[in-house]
Amino acid sequence: MSVFEIEQKYRLKDPAVVRGRLKEFGARKIGSGREENEFFDRQGQLRKRRIAMRLRRYGKKATLTVKGPRLRSKFTKRMELETEVDYAVVRSILLLSGFEVMMRYHKHRELYQYRQTHVTIDRLAKFGSFLEIEGTCRSISRVAADLGLEDKDRETRSYLQMIFGWKH
Repeated sequence: MSVFEIEQKYRLKDPAVVRGRLKEFGARKIGSGREENEFFDRQGQLRKRRIAMRLRRYGKKATLTVKGPRLRSKFTKRMELETEVDYAVVRSILLLSGFEVMMRYHKHRELYQYRQTHVTIDRLAKFGSFLEIEGTCRSISRVAADLGLEDKDRETRSYLQMIFGWKH
């Protein structure tokens, strides 16, 4: 189990072009659908420490994730602990423990497996389409090159920063 997540987000002008390249290169589509994200905190304690706790629903699956502050790296790197959970039970536990839903958003997400990376294409209302590549620094660079993505296409803000103006 790795406790660090390394990823890079790119702004997409034409998601269809990237989908075509993924298909051409033999990427395996894992899933597609609406994803709901809720962020919990208790009186700002986590936010003060630059920690985010997210409960995510994607289809019939749910995950609880805790992300730490960003670390220095070529790409976005941070501590991440994640586990599959029963959405209703964990949400109730969090609320009964004094946590509150501080922010929520949803997006449409497509998931792909390609070259030892997870590639997602996300569409957020009012913000457009984005691609995230999660893997090692080397694999992220390789996949970005395969897909024709350049440094100028990188999006350094998280979805929380874009939607809510949240600082990491």
